Amino acid sequence: MPKGQFTVALSEIDIGILEILQENGRASFSAIARELGIAESTVRYRVEKLKESGVITGFQAHLNPRRVGLGITAIALIKVNAGDLVEASETLSTFEESHHLFRTTGSYDLVSVVHARDIVHLNDLIERIKMIPGVREASVEVATHLVKTEPKYKLRK
Repeated sequence: MPKGQFTVALSEIDIGILEILQENGRASFSAIARELGIAESTVRYRVEKLKESGVITGFQAHLNPRRVGLGITAIALIKVNAGDLVEASETLSTFEESHHLFRTTGSYDLVSVVHARDIVHLNDLIERIKMIPGVREASVEVATHLVKTEPKYKLRK
């Protein structure tokens, strides 16, 4: 299934599993089963199906970039020549500094959340972005304060 293209029908059991995993990605299948009052084998099967369908895309620790030496967070705003968008976005997606990359409508074709060690690293990154074939303009807005980051999604109305 293409990434992010189709909504997957979720059962109440699926939603329960996802809510628990969003709170604690390390929750065991047996703990989830106990909390939901279902068999562990059901949880195991449902999690596998949620992974196969692209609903669950991985299990990671969420790190504070500043605590691991990435002191600058910035938003890269990029304009790309017509016809070069796919190749430019694929190239930028390989940059280790780019943690979120979006194709967008409006004034910019690509928007990326990037993290850099320091201003020298950020300047190097900006120059590398400008060197991507098809990029005609790139500007960067440095984030001064993190107001919110929320990796959890509300699944019930």
